[in-house]
Amino acid sequence: MVFLILAILCSTAISVFLRMSNNKEHSLYGKLVCNYVTCSLCALLFSRVFRWNETTLVLGSVNGLLLVMSLYLMQLSMKLNGIALTGLYGRLGVCVPLLFSVFLFHEIPTWLQLIGMALSFLSIALFFYQSKINFKLGLTLLVFMIVSGLIDTMSKIYQFYGEPSLASQYFFLSFFMAAILSFILMMVKKQRIAKNEILYGFLIGVPNYLSSYFLLISLNELPSIIVYPMYSMLTIMTISLCGYFFFKEKINKEMMMTFVLIMISIGLLNI
Repeated sequence: MVFLILAILCSTAISVFLRMSNNKEHSLYGKLVCNYVTCSLCALLFSRVFRWNETTLVLGSVNGLLLVMSLYLMQLSMKLNGIALTGLYGRLGVCVPLLFSVFLFHEIPTWLQLIGMALSFLSIALFFYQSKINFKLGLTLLVFMIVSGLIDTMSKIYQFYGEPSLASQYFFLSFFMAAILSFILMMVKKQRIAKNEILYGFLIGVPNYLSSYFLLISLNELPSIIVYPMYSMLTIMTISLCGYFFFKEKINKEMMMTFVLIMISIGLLNI
């Protein structure tokens, strides 16, 4: 449970530092490059031996592509709609790994856990229904939600099919591929790396790596049917509270209702 809490705090830190960097960087892709280079270096530091197999290479490369897409969409959404709603949509992606866990890995939840899962989805769905979101923004958030869910799913897929001793190499390949893709995009857009990109790239990169690392450890200790809902729901709450206290974003009655239902769902998921 300790590692799950650490994963939640690191995931929240990513959103906070991304929000802080808005309108302060000269190059979005330069910031992504610095972020993923930092992540790659962190993965190297955690590697006792450096080798990989075909499974690690393939899954790491796919995850790298998803990472670039996710961080770009998160940044775009935060500029358009703030940190709280972006966090809600990103964590709603929990339905993707949960579906994989049930149908691919045959992890069967209890009835109380099913009720808790249903309440968590209902709480966010009610918030979306009562919020006025235009089509373009809604489509951006929907794609971000799916991509975020696929990234969480990749951790479970690697935990099931990959070699546990090569986890750090898997993360290194993921972040190294993401760094290469970000660098290519930066060159295509004719952008450059300035001091702010280096600073915020580092501040985002460290928790970015640690959130993935701690989440993978949590999946080894607890069933994913428990890990993913708790990870998602508690991250939603911490991100929204950070948006309220640090960035003066409003928490309206719909969001408060969401929080209450989330707390009930978390309680049921842990019975």
